[in-house]
Amino acid sequence: MQLCRFQDAAILDELREAWIDLLRRSSVDSPFLRPGWLRIWWEYFGEGELHLLTFEEEGRLIGIAPLRRIARDGHWVLETFSEEVTDYLDLPVESGREEEIAHALLAWLASPAAPEWDLLILWNIRGDSPMYPTWLTVAAAYGLTARAEPLTVCPVLSLPATWEGYLQMLSGKDRHELRRKMRRVEALGSVRWYILRENGPDAGEAIEAFLDLMAASSPEKADFLSERMRAFLRRAIRQGLQEGWARLSFIEIEGEKAATYLDFDYRDRIWLYNAGLNPRFAGLSPGVVLLAYLIRQAIEQGKRVFDFLRGDEPYKFRFGAREVPLYRIVISRPEESGSAARSG
Repeated sequence: MQLCRFQDAAILDELREAWIDLLRRSSVDSPFLRPGWLRIWWEYFGEGELHLLTFEEEGRLIGIAPLRRIARDGHWVLETFSEEVTDYLDLPVESGREEEIAHALLAWLASPAAPEWDLLILWNIRGDSPMYPTWLTVAAAYGLTARAEPLTVCPVLSLPATWEGYLQMLSGKDRHELRRKMRRVEALGSVRWYILRENGPDAGEAIEAFLDLMAASSPEKADFLSERMRAFLRRAIRQGLQEGWARLSFIEIEGEKAATYLDFDYRDRIWLYNAGLNPRFAGLSPGVVLLAYLIRQAIEQGKRVFDFLRGDEPYKFRFGAREVPLYRIVISRPEESGSAARSG
């Protein structure tokens, strides 16, 4: 196995085709692990040193470890990056080769070729990821300590074959409430919903409408949407529209946008990334109704999963989702190994 290290972010563009091919061969393929997403994040938020490792066998890419090194709290930290805007992070690794790649990475980190480091942090690892148990068992072979720290949950909905079948999955109370809210909005008459999924002439206006409604939803979201974050999301959404997996959906009442979602139509599932709400229509629950339409459409299209992504908001469970735990894996060196961050 050949290991190479790259420290110029241009490698995220240069590896694009091979990277995407590797994702398709992995068990962790997601929009968040595509090179374009990580490249845009690095442009807006990248701090510290990039240490992107590739693992090849006979010229075939079998693993990638996108890491950065940053000084934090007196330690040198090597970590996966973009965790604040990325719900699932993992290493793109050919399925079945997870243990080999973990060994190769940790062996390299134990060698003189690696930079000084104290902690290796792997953010936002799903509890059902093949890499989750691998890190915990492999680290000890290198004299390292590994621990899994719970972060949050990602509610995930397994979709049945029909809409009626889905409704029967809900509790009687939740089913009644959902039908009532849908009927109430539909009775208004002047209601329409639609999805934009192309990077065409209407994309710019739709992106701004989404960001504005997101900011209007709550003070917390308004604070989150700094100018830099808005700029990142504009670019990331454009990239997703161009590549064919990002979607912006809206529901309009009396010609005015009442609610919106940004989701990702990727492989066998819909990934619900974020939402916006016009407070003027909050009493009509337009977000709930639009979400029901998206779930119904996903079922009709034969999707297997509707992933609500990070956060344990109650509405996700009222829609029938079940928890998938999310962890960060922290691998630490013995204290006596020292640290350039502390000594320098």
